[in-house]
Amino acid sequence: MVAIKSLAAIAALSLINSAQAWYHDLPSCLAPFDPFVYTGCYDNGQPGQKEALSLRTDLDQQNMTVEGCVAHCKGNDYRLAGLSYYGVCYCGQTVSTALLPEDQCSFPCSGNSSETCGGDTQINIWMDPTFPPLQDQVSLTEYVPVGCWSDDSSEGKALYYRQDSLTADTMTTEACLQSCLAGGFPFAGTEYGSECYCGVVVGNGTDLAEAATCNMPCNGNSDQICGGPARLSLYVAKDLQSLEPCGTPPDTSSTITTPPVTSTTPPPTSTTSSAPVCTTTTVTPGTCEYKVGKWCSNPIPDWHNKKGCLVSWSQCLLQSTSCFLKAGFPEALQCFQYAEWCGKLDLYCLTACANGECAGKSAFVQKSPPKGSSPPVTHTSTYPCPTTITTTTKATTTTTTKTASPTSSCPVPTPTGICTQPTNKKYGYGPGHPVGGIELPIVTCNNIKHDWDAGNVFKMYSDKDSRKCPSYPRPKCPGACVDACKAQFQQCETVYSEGCKAGRFTEDYKNADAACKAQYSDCLVVNKDVKGTGHCTTWTDGWHIGMSTCPRN
Repeated sequence: MVAIKSLAAIAALSLINSAQAWYHDLPSCLAPFDPFVYTGCYDNGQPGQKEALSLRTDLDQQNMTVEGCVAHCKGNDYRLAGLSYYGVCYCGQTVSTALLPEDQCSFPCSGNSSETCGGDTQINIWMDPTFPPLQDQVSLTEYVPVGCWSDDSSEGKALYYRQDSLTADTMTTEACLQSCLAGGFPFAGTEYGSECYCGVVVGNGTDLAEAATCNMPCNGNSDQICGGPARLSLYVAKDLQSLEPCGTPPDTSSTITTPPVTSTTPPPTSTTSSAPVCTTTTVTPGTCEYKVGKWCSNPIPDWHNKKGCLVSWSQCLLQSTSCFLKAGFPEALQCFQYAEWCGKLDLYCLTACANGECAGKSAFVQKSPPKGSSPPVTHTSTYPCPTTITTTTKATTTTTTKTASPTSSCPVPTPTGICTQPTNKKYGYGPGHPVGGIELPIVTCNNIKHDWDAGNVFKMYSDKDSRKCPSYPRPKCPGACVDACKAQFQQCETVYSEGCKAGRFTEDYKNADAACKAQYSDCLVVNKDVKGTGHCTTWTDGWHIGMSTCPRN
């Protein structure tokens, strides 16, 4: 079996009935090839945690050698090969864990006791030097579309690695490609409008299909196509593939480098043709700070004084409406807890930051941790250092931290809207006490500059991504409040009334439903003549003194 290795191979497949055979493990490379370069000892995770490399092979652990594992990963088109616990062989495109001191990898290999095969929870890793350096692959333009492909073979998926960390409701082509690029995968594909897959080869029985059968819009961008039922919109990045795949004659002047059985210092990399190995660890903060059902909040910005803290509180509060609208029932009932979390932040700003300067976000989060947040993601890349002549050098390590998406600056409006919460003594609602505790969505100054410049000075903050929120010119203020009343009514009915029906609140369903309807009717009346006078008269009017971050395009 031969793995797909180039755009030429993709083109050739359009002329035959099926792609090349696919298993979780393809055969080892039996032809001579350039030796892999040893990169170091890495953490392989505690039981149940994420391991350093993505593919754990099915090779015999009782007779394992470095050469056997490396040949297997070469035959499967992987950049990296790793050995742990006397002989468990792994393959992967990037390392997802930290570099460790060399003496933590000390177990001899089961098939050759003079070689080292990791430790109990440690792994030795080697790299194929024939791959282009990962740090050069920084653009989504590396990927080019290669058509619509079938994904209904009984022998497995077209691409093996499903990207479950991506949100199905917001799936786009760019999101999928970025995830595959970060993992170093040359193949990427979207399917069924909401799924993303990555891989190093294309699977068995995967045929080039009619373009019209890839007909499902991406959930996060209806202008894009994300495959279809059992159909994959396929992309390939040739520069993420080996320049010398299995079968290419090797450079005979090189020899494979292996670590000693035991060592207290990092082993040298000694070859006559390979560059020294560099390691870059990138930590990307999680993008979901507070998760409720189908909804995730955008991270609030950090702060070091009272003004900055209030900016974060405003951004927190402005997202609360989107929680009730997007989380889904019954999970949306937990949005009250999110609102309470924002309230704790407000109290923190007014107390801990009362004298101006104060501890930042980490101190607040440690005291009041958000629920369901996604952890930071660590990627460790190994690559030849930018030098051409060397005899013996030690491995070097650099660590960088990416700024969490979103990235561009946006002003944060104060959470004081132009629409009025109605009052009704019969049902007991009024300002600060809406029916079911569900506040009226905030209509205030538009924080998207180009939209503001177009005359839409107001915005109803009903989505965590303010670009998706409706905006209004000043003459349409009454219409903005009508939309806010409707959104509040929708939340009142789907969360509070349904919660009463399910016994989640003490009020009975009939009274709750009547209260929601009465509040909506009163809301329309009290806001019918709203003008927005004195609000948002200039671009800088209505902002906190401070900037937050806008969602990434």
